[in-house]
Amino acid sequence: MKAVTPPASARTREKLLDAAAELIAGDGWAAVTMGKLAAHVGVSRQTVYNELGSKAELAEALLLRETERFAERVAEVVAAHPGRPVDGVTAAFRGTLEAARTNPLLLLALGCPKGGRDDFLPLLTTRPEGVLGRSVDAVAALFARCYPEVGLTPSEWTVAVEAMVRLLLSHLVQPSGSVAQASGRMRWVIGRMLGA
Repeated sequence: MKAVTPPASARTREKLLDAAAELIAGDGWAAVTMGKLAAHVGVSRQTVYNELGSKAELAEALLLRETERFAERVAEVVAAHPGRPVDGVTAAFRGTLEAARTNPLLLLALGCPKGGRDDFLPLLTTRPEGVLGRSVDAVAALFARCYPEVGLTPSEWTVAVEAMVRLLLSHLVQPSGSVAQASGRMRWVIGRMLGA
């Protein structure tokens, strides 16, 4: 079966988003300009604007992509723990914590900029529905679908997942130990939340 090749516009957009993430990791969000991004990819500045819009829309696109990747990673972890909600949710917490500690874009979004001050954090805090809301909704729906035996309603899963995500962010911003230690503590919290 022949692989489907994405349209040229979609490939260009992905290249621009990859390049933007690379520039942010190296120089911080404040240093990213549409001209610099165009030069990095080898396209015109107009192409950047056509594909991504404004710098604020670029930030939104990057955060949306990270949110989608987060949900995909959680789905893979959950699939490896069928019928074991505490194991699956704890593994998802641990995997996300490990990934986030090495993801420069997520670290910037959480206010841990490379080299000091940055202006990416306000985009997250003034429009939290872009990251937190989407992440919580996607993961809560996934857990509700994969672990019906827990007996939580969709709205209860949403409350539980939001609490877990906020604890995850706390462990990222102010780590109090290793990923294994944090995950071990969270396993107890998750077990209590899920009635195990």
